[in-house]
Amino acid sequence: MKVLVISDVHGNADALKTVLDAAPRHDYVWVLGDLVDYGPEPHVVVDIVKSLKPDAIVMGNHDYAVAFNTDCRCAQELHDLSVYTRMSISYKLLSREQIEWLKMLRHRVRLELFSKRIYVVHGAPRNPLYGYLKPELPIEVLEEMLTESSFALKPRPIDVDYVLVGHTHIPTKLRVKEIQVLNPGSIGQPRDGDPRASYAILDLDTESFTVHRVEYPIDRVIEKLRTLNLEQKMLQKLETVLKNGRVV
Repeated sequence: MKVLVISDVHGNADALKTVLDAAPRHDYVWVLGDLVDYGPEPHVVVDIVKSLKPDAIVMGNHDYAVAFNTDCRCAQELHDLSVYTRMSISYKLLSREQIEWLKMLRHRVRLELFSKRIYVVHGAPRNPLYGYLKPELPIEVLEEMLTESSFALKPRPIDVDYVLVGHTHIPTKLRVKEIQVLNPGSIGQPRDGDPRASYAILDLDTESFTVHRVEYPIDRVIEKLRTLNLEQKMLQKLETVLKNGRVV
């Protein structure tokens, strides 16, 4: 049984449509959060994701920021762009009903499929919205982020086989003791130096996790951004991230 795993679309409907057209046959869809901000069509992305009827979907920090009108607490180098696009794009294009739908998204989802215990979250079990599970972190930090209770003196790692995360925008396959930590990368805002949209297929039969990259019409997305009358310096920053696949 195969799972299509997508994350961090960030208002980039063209990238999302391209991924859905290119993705191989799958039995389930899991969405790891951050549908809004940065891109020109957050309202289209929300409608597409709703139409998919995902088997699992969680809230990202940008979804939370839009839903509850609060700070996204994202990386400092993109914080100004996040705030600007939330006010200048997301709030202008999302309907009240769409924002209410974002409010209803869960912070974490636990699943059990084919004897595999699975934990789905945007950031990290310890910090669902804001935790960054990066492979370069020291092992003791990774182990702490894979705990759930913030009250125990010695929190135990969550008892699962897989943890599916997004948030970093970088595809990752990492093993921390008995837990496989998997990140499909970002569809709409890749930041690993490859501007192509990134998604993954988790095969529960073979226990394989395969990351796929797909070219999509970046120039079309930039043209859509230009029609929104954004400040030139913000538009330039968005273009740079989209074309380079990294924050430069």
